[in-house]
Amino acid sequence: MLTVNGKYLYKDGQRFFYLADTCWSAFTNLTLPDWKFYLDTRKAQGYTAIQINLLRQYDSSCPFKGREPFAVVEHDDGSYEYDFSKINTSYFDNVEKMLEQMNERDMVPSLVLLWGNFVPDTWMSHFVKNNTIPFKHIRSYIQYVVNRFKKFNPIWFISGDVGFVDNENQRCEAAIKYYREVLESAKEVDPDGIYTFHINGESYELPDEFKKQISFFSYQSGHAQTGQNTAFIIPQKLRKSGYEGPIVDAEICYEGLQKMHSQYPERYSAFEVRKAAWRAVLAGADMGVGYGAFGLWPLKDNSRPESKLAKLLPFKLMPYDWRQCLQFRGANDMGFLKNIVLKYAPNGFSPIENVCDENSGIVAAENDNYKFIYLPMAQDFELKDLADHAKSVKIIDLKNRTFVEPQIKEDTLYMPFVVEDMLVIIETEKKNG
Repeated sequence: MLTVNGKYLYKDGQRFFYLADTCWSAFTNLTLPDWKFYLDTRKAQGYTAIQINLLRQYDSSCPFKGREPFAVVEHDDGSYEYDFSKINTSYFDNVEKMLEQMNERDMVPSLVLLWGNFVPDTWMSHFVKNNTIPFKHIRSYIQYVVNRFKKFNPIWFISGDVGFVDNENQRCEAAIKYYREVLESAKEVDPDGIYTFHINGESYELPDEFKKQISFFSYQSGHAQTGQNTAFIIPQKLRKSGYEGPIVDAEICYEGLQKMHSQYPERYSAFEVRKAAWRAVLAGADMGVGYGAFGLWPLKDNSRPESKLAKLLPFKLMPYDWRQCLQFRGANDMGFLKNIVLKYAPNGFSPIENVCDENSGIVAAENDNYKFIYLPMAQDFELKDLADHAKSVKIIDLKNRTFVEPQIKEDTLYMPFVVEDMLVIIETEKKNG
């Protein structure tokens, strides 16, 4: 069972590094054998959690026939409407079987209780017509699933991709009302559960009434090319605002996804995934990180042509088959990140604010034994007082996951032969006590 202590989660007395894969559509779009294969692969890569939508993902591939959480009416144009008063117990029977497989592998399910398309006046509700859940049915649905699945000790995501600031695309009054009901209903059944909110990309605003009740703060640095600095800016803002609990960037840019708002159609690479993850972790979001691959979260399946992609998927560049996504190099880079953090900072670290540079993307952190500097591109770097009383300096070529011998002269770390990004680890004299 997970517990919260200070800035981190713990499991059986040991720090739990939240390395989550994003598989929103698992419950609607995977057979049990495929699910076992998927879990075994991610487990071997070092993942400790899987992020899943309890309900049907509105922009995913079409689910298996009958794999719907409620009684449903399907229309010829591909749209559908739920009768939220009639829970499909067979659907949740299958969910339970899939969660049992996670439990056997000692992996934590992060379950979204109510995605934003089911709530009025969210930015998604403009795309998904006539399928918001009536307020009167929230409590019965929430208490059914929480009571049924709390035995798996999941993390409960109260919301899914919802913002809590009024703008031209959303109004937050209904969202606050609905998610207050979700949170209260869930806590009545599982008062000791782990709770957080999944907020829309590049946002960190959460009403105070919710912020006081969450177990940790989850944000997503998002998928817009112009906003990738939010990976480290958001945790900085949260800490400055006085938030002292755990923070996680639960949805960094998806590997293989088309960069939103870019001039030309191009995809996020493993390098850009690493850049977001390392900068988030070193800037204060060091509870862990959430990875995603374009093709896995909507579960594109080339072996099932009938599982055509939803018309709402707003990208010119198509997703990969989900099996191909399992082999993306960025997925293993995240496992490497976890291993480095737990080896050199098992008890965590704190950002070095005067080194963090929004213009260059350089981010740094420290603990009693080490200082860590993330450089998004190989370059000369002035160590200055960072290397005072240093016992050793190491460089990790993050693309190749190998150590590189440093060359230092007069407090300058000279650029090594590293093609992409690198991590500098400075071992310092241990502090007394």
